[in-house]
Amino acid sequence: MRSVDFLRLLVNEIVIVSWVLIVIFWLARWQGIADARRDAGQNSTLPVIALITPEEKFAVGRKLDDIFTNPSLKGYRIIGDLGLFDDLRGRQDTDIITNPKQPRVWRLLLERGGWIYLFRALPPNAKPNEIPSVLAIQESDKGHIIIRSPEVSKTSSP
Repeated sequence: MRSVDFLRLLVNEIVIVSWVLIVIFWLARWQGIADARRDAGQNSTLPVIALITPEEKFAVGRKLDDIFTNPSLKGYRIIGDLGLFDDLRGRQDTDIITNPKQPRVWRLLLERGGWIYLFRALPPNAKPNEIPSVLAIQESDKGHIIIRSPEVSKTSSP
């Protein structure tokens, strides 16, 4: 009789603990999605970044002395979705002059193990299921410059 009562109490406790863990999991998931959306958008807590790196190590980006010319892709090869690269090419700069109300903002996601992870922040009118692409850049042995700021610069010089 006591063992049956004990087993019934044990099953009840397991069910209660399971429900509590499921609720905690879903609350954490929703909060994680909300935090990720905030950090991918205009109100991000992640720093705005400017990355200057040697030309021969970087297939994308603008030349500092000629920002209107796309970099040469001679010597580079691609595997995968060429459209992802085409979406990035020509849109590397923040572009605050031609589009001051909705500039492209690059943010630093992570810097670990010789790699720098950047992403372009989502615009204010982004769809709820829109996810920014992450750009992984290997740190160069010739060095690079990273400028971090909590917000976008007010002006941009050509």
